[in-house]
Amino acid sequence: MHPAPHPPNEARRLSVLRELGLLDTDPEAAFDALALAAAKLTDCPIGLITLVDEHRQWFKAAHGLALRETPRDVSLCAHTILGDALLEVPDTHTDLRFHDNPMVTGSPHLRFYAGVPLQFRGATLGTLCVVDTAARRLQADERDALLGLARTATELLRSRQRMNALNAEHRRLLDFGRASGDWMWETDGALRTTWVSSAFGVATGLAPESVIGEPLADQPLLDAHGAARSNGSTLGELMRRRQPFSRAVTAKQTPRGLLYVSRSAVPVFEEGGAFAGYRGTARDVSAQVAAMRRSRGQDALLRKLSSQVPGVIFQFQLNRDGSFHYPYASDGLREMFGIETPFDAAGADASLPLRMLHPEDRPGFADSIRKSADALTAWQREYRIVRGDGAVRWLETRAMPERLGDGGTLWHGFTADVTERKETELALRRSEERWEMAADAAGIGIAELDLASGGMALDRRACINHGVGYPLAHYTLAAWMESIHPDDRDAMRVGIEQALQTRGTHETRYRLVRPDGRQTTLEATARGRYDAQGQPIGVVGTCRDVTAQLEIERLQRDKEAAERANRAKSEFLSRVSHELRTPLNGILGFAQLMSLDRVAALAPEQQRRLDSVVRAGRHLLALINDVLDVTRIESDDFSLQPACVDAGAALDDCLALIQPLAQEAGVTLPPPPRAACWVQADPRALEQVLMNLLSNAIKYNRPRGAVAVDVGPAAGESGASRTRIAIRDEGAGMSDAQQASLFQPFNRLGAEHSRTEGSGLGLVICQRLVDAMGGRLEVRSQPGAGSTFTVELPAGAAQPALPAAVVLADAAPVQRATGPREVLYIEDEPLNMVLMKEVFRTQPHWTLRVAEDGAAGARIARQSRPDLVLIDMNLPDTNGLALIRELRGDPRTRQLRCIALSADAMREQIDAALAAGFDDYWTKPIDVQRVLSDLSRLLAGPSATPA
Repeated sequence: MHPAPHPPNEARRLSVLRELGLLDTDPEAAFDALALAAAKLTDCPIGLITLVDEHRQWFKAAHGLALRETPRDVSLCAHTILGDALLEVPDTHTDLRFHDNPMVTGSPHLRFYAGVPLQFRGATLGTLCVVDTAARRLQADERDALLGLARTATELLRSRQRMNALNAEHRRLLDFGRASGDWMWETDGALRTTWVSSAFGVATGLAPESVIGEPLADQPLLDAHGAARSNGSTLGELMRRRQPFSRAVTAKQTPRGLLYVSRSAVPVFEEGGAFAGYRGTARDVSAQVAAMRRSRGQDALLRKLSSQVPGVIFQFQLNRDGSFHYPYASDGLREMFGIETPFDAAGADASLPLRMLHPEDRPGFADSIRKSADALTAWQREYRIVRGDGAVRWLETRAMPERLGDGGTLWHGFTADVTERKETELALRRSEERWEMAADAAGIGIAELDLASGGMALDRRACINHGVGYPLAHYTLAAWMESIHPDDRDAMRVGIEQALQTRGTHETRYRLVRPDGRQTTLEATARGRYDAQGQPIGVVGTCRDVTAQLEIERLQRDKEAAERANRAKSEFLSRVSHELRTPLNGILGFAQLMSLDRVAALAPEQQRRLDSVVRAGRHLLALINDVLDVTRIESDDFSLQPACVDAGAALDDCLALIQPLAQEAGVTLPPPPRAACWVQADPRALEQVLMNLLSNAIKYNRPRGAVAVDVGPAAGESGASRTRIAIRDEGAGMSDAQQASLFQPFNRLGAEHSRTEGSGLGLVICQRLVDAMGGRLEVRSQPGAGSTFTVELPAGAAQPALPAAVVLADAAPVQRATGPREVLYIEDEPLNMVLMKEVFRTQPHWTLRVAEDGAAGARIARQSRPDLVLIDMNLPDTNGLALIRELRGDPRTRQLRCIALSADAMREQIDAALAAGFDDYWTKPIDVQRVLSDLSRLLAGPSATPA
């Protein structure tokens, strides 16, 4: 057996069955006749009308079957209601759904089944079906007859539903009439009473039959207070209009006294359109009329009283449907809102005050009213309105709700204009907010002490400053004093006492030990509070955490001290450098002149001794330069100008410059790189780094050793592109301990005991210059296997080559000047004068004039306008910066070539001189050969002296 599943509209079907109320009802002739007709028309012994509910099929009509219901799971009709068409089963014994059904295998031994679904209001409720105990098939006319009968059954269901609705409406009207106390009445076309309900006698004390046939009196119509309407209309006039009317109030004398009756009615017309009378209801409203009369008197009294109240007394009613109105509002509403009192009867708009709400105060306003209505709690709110004249007013409303009998809510309330108070509060709040913001920004907290109780109150910021939670309850003066550092307690206590006695202000800083053990320093200001008799009653003060400020001040002092010390060190080194360079200038200068002198040449032994003097002097000069470089780097007193530099070309230049040193040491240098390799670096700093590394690779190499150079991309790197320059020697190498100390200033790793010259500063300078250029310097070394120093720098973009014409022009030999040239040397040091005179004595085409101070030098420059001016930076009457500004400011000397020649070698001194207007800056001691070469280059070509 295969029970049928429930159809998808199961809930709808059950709902319609309950609404029709057919289940378990008595047999009805119409349904029985349909079941009989179905059986006769199809020649079947059994005809049924079934209704299928949740658990069973119930037979509303059954012909030829004594059962009234069967379980749903054995029902054949449960399969029929799954579809919309006729279901025919010719032989249940061969149908897998029914062959083992108990009604097939047992009594009544059903063998044939045909059923049509009964559909009503979108649901299939049951079937009209026929059943036989023998297998068979329906003829076409039999199927049509069965379908027609099913449609008839559906119409019966529809009629049943309409009848149920009419009966329910009838009962409902009767119930409403009995519950309301109304009576019902009818008249004929002549407006004579033809029928009244029994409630008439209960309400009036008159027998209903006593008014049958009587015309309705032509009584005056009254208003809600029982007074005749101003237009003098009557009930008869109203009814003769033959139109519906409602709440028409008249007066009627009865055994119970004078009653006020309210009638509502509709006209009745016959099928031909002839007026047939009225049907309506009536109600005794005597109590309401009396209440309205009392209310009118109370309203008049209330208005007289409320007119004296500075605000608005009102009633606000919210109905169940969401509508609202004001049953009462005092005359103060006119002045407060600038509108008329919003009574509905007067035609005023009851929603106008709500529409006048300020836009910023509308959110949540309606919700607050609903919450008050739901919980019956007092409604209190401050809000703004925008009057018609544009004025903004602050209002405060307080109202208490009560529930009405119809489910609505009525508030009795009072509204006051609080604009002046609110503006004062807002101004005070803004002032407090500004103070709080300023106090928070400044970290200022407020504390108050009550002398009588010894209690202290701390605001939020004061609690933060003291490291305690906010709000802080039961805090005392003793607890506060206990938190102060023991060394500061007595001073704080004495300070507060003095402030109270002198009515002054106590300002101090004290250390505080917080509950977590941390120590902070607070800055406090306190003054006394006094009563009317001038006696101290408390102390109020501010506190601010200045721990960080004190630390910053200490760090600032330390920084300033370090800067002063650094400036003093720089000034000292500058002065030492200047004082050392001045005698070195004479030593190296004269030594070089002696070496270059071919007229009075030295003997070989003397030349060797002189060479030793030059080497020693240059070693001392290199040491001075290295110390100055380290000092500048440590103080960040150097400026790098990164650019795209060809590292291969830079190496080529450095290898050419270092070649003499390599030849002297017997070390082989590599050929320069063939291809350009661009890096991002400062050209001067890169040259200094490469020269230092190449010099070390020569000095610390083995005899007849070699130096290798490798330039190319850095291997194994990700991200930004990098370029590697590796310089390798074949020297003794270094241990791990030596490498760990390699970049320490003046640490030569034992080389100071050898004959190899050095200061121990070169690698320090290299490392810091490479770091400043965004690169890194690394070393790999093993004892006995040499060392490799690798410089890694950011890669640069290739730069276009100079045009051939430019290259040829730069490479062209400089032609030596043919005419005499004049050089002015402004110098006050006699030794330097003598040296420079000796230098120029070797050049017969150059004339040297010497001035011993700035004034004489400026005068000679204006008079003779020399081809070149060499100026010492420290003169007895001025300095080089002032003198160059004077020369550049004079049209006669503005175009002169001026070179600073000084023992001041600090970078800032050189930059300042060039910025002031010098064409170049030469440091002492001078390199005689370079000076001669530079002079030849500067003085080549036509005379620079103006005509």
